Amino acid sequence: MFFFKSSPYYVVFGGAVTVFITLGLNHSNGLFLLPITTELNSGRELFSLAGALGILFSGVGAPFFGGLSDKYGAGRTIFILGMLQILSWIWVGNINSEFDLFGSRILMGIGSSGMLGIALSITGKSINSENKSIFLGIIMASGSFGQFIMVPIINYFINNVGWVYSTFIASLLVTPLILMSFIISRNSKNFNIEENNQTIYQSLHEAISNRSYKLLTTGFFVCGFHVTFVSTHLPAFLSDNNLNENLAGFALALIGLFNIIGTLSFGYLGSKLSKKNLLSTLYSLRSLLFISFIIAPKNEFTVLVFSAVLGILWLSTVPLTNGIITDIFGHKYSSMLFGLTLMSHHLGSFLGSWLGGRMFDIYGSYNSVWWLCVILGFGSALVHFPIKSQPRIIRLKESGQLT
Repeated sequence: MFFFKSSPYYVVFGGAVTVFITLGLNHSNGLFLLPITTELNSGRELFSLAGALGILFSGVGAPFFGGLSDKYGAGRTIFILGMLQILSWIWVGNINSEFDLFGSRILMGIGSSGMLGIALSITGKSINSENKSIFLGIIMASGSFGQFIMVPIINYFINNVGWVYSTFIASLLVTPLILMSFIISRNSKNFNIEENNQTIYQSLHEAISNRSYKLLTTGFFVCGFHVTFVSTHLPAFLSDNNLNENLAGFALALIGLFNIIGTLSFGYLGSKLSKKNLLSTLYSLRSLLFISFIIAPKNEFTVLVFSAVLGILWLSTVPLTNGIITDIFGHKYSSMLFGLTLMSHHLGSFLGSWLGGRMFDIYGSYNSVWWLCVILGFGSALVHFPIKSQPRIIRLKESGQLT
């Protein structure tokens, strides 16, 4: 049998496929904004708020499911989350009311909560090498590749068979997660975890008392705001500017394609250079890009250039952020600790999704939110500068708690 002999690289494979499916489908949600709001005869704020609540529940669930993964195993946790994702997409296809819209999006958020953190954590635990940052970059690149593949597929089906059938196709695309849960469970028996006698509660207390961890978590809020505002509202923004209806799906796919380059590149750079300085650079470049896009004419060329450059900066923050957490606290409870940081990311996502729709319904334009993206990006760049990635064992020695 192909998976008879246990190998850590099967864990990486399982984690990569998990992120490929979860992030790929999550980034297709914005394609459903116009058809669902038309079906329900509602404003964009309603869809945005439902999506934002789903993201919020995903953020709240991330440290919880991360803790379950650390304690009971990643395979079991991914199995549960995968089943919830399948049910959520089936529910989306049966939306008849506002209750269905909110309920399905909340269930979808819970189903995706912690998936990224779990995949990154099991990769970090299974790979014992100096190139760990590169493997984390591969995991994130798989999510970007998922966006590149999944978004055009869903966009094609929405335009050709309708949005309802497209949700059932999405539910079928989630089913490989069940197989991945068994592959990960079978091949994750002998993780290389450093000696750490902390309980999960002691680890949590240490993290929330650490200034660098709090700064990192604050900065990650901005990443969530940027990514979710763009992925949720870019399709409608392009439609408002009378651009081709297929351009939105292609633009989101292009972001995913170029983020493969970005995550692999910054994953490699993270093994060579200061991760916190790379993060400051990333957030600054995002703000400069947003300024350029705001003042540029809106046509197919500028949209494609914007999408390609944003793709390089898109989720390249994730392997660097996760890498700083494991540098500081080690791997034992890394799923939970990254999940807690991811909760901040999802709080930003909540605001990016909801505020985009709210501002549009009030002013008939997204301009104020684009400028807010600029301000937040520069702010996050400043927040990362004071971070210190001092490993836990060194901190204990310096404080006299370890000799």
